[in-house]
Amino acid sequence: MSRVTPRNPTVSHMRKLEKIKIAAAQQFYAVGYAATDMRGLADAVNLHVSTLYTYVTGKEELLYLIMKDGMAEITAAFDKALASTNDPIARMEAAIEAHLMHHATRRFLAWTGQVELRSITGDYREEILRLRDDYEARWLELIRAGQRSGVFAASDAKVAAYVILGMGHSVASWYRPDGRLSAEKVAERIAGQLLNGLLAR
Repeated sequence: MSRVTPRNPTVSHMRKLEKIKIAAAQQFYAVGYAATDMRGLADAVNLHVSTLYTYVTGKEELLYLIMKDGMAEITAAFDKALASTNDPIARMEAAIEAHLMHHATRRFLAWTGQVELRSITGDYREEILRLRDDYEARWLELIRAGQRSGVFAASDAKVAAYVILGMGHSVASWYRPDGRLSAEKVAERIAGQLLNGLLAR
């Protein structure tokens, strides 16, 4: 399906699109993609439903844009974390914390990107799967680099990567900003526990 975004969108257009995506992610999180209604979403962002379609072609494009944003953000955070140090242990700790912080502070976005993969189809699905595979490959290489250096135990790297990736999804489902621990503390404590399980004895 062709995009409706103007060739040279204004700042105002892009700001409104961001608000639409935020509202959509919140509704997908609250009631699920299938139950989210475009008319209700239009009401949430103070638009007539016909005007909403000047920003996106439909609900699936919104889902795609939300997922694409999530993958761009989490991948950039991963790369930034690794750039901060050359030490294998410090790199792993920073990467885990970045992964968990994304899921805690952007939980609507992160949760939707994980759970609603079942709802996206065609070219949209193919692109999101490619981005997810690329992110997973970064984790595999980080773990294997630590194993090659002797710092991490010679365990199944893919299983270890899936544990870390899955922990992010878990955090997105239960973390609340008004809870006992801040997002930073949650990320720090879980990162320490996961890192301890990776270290060679």
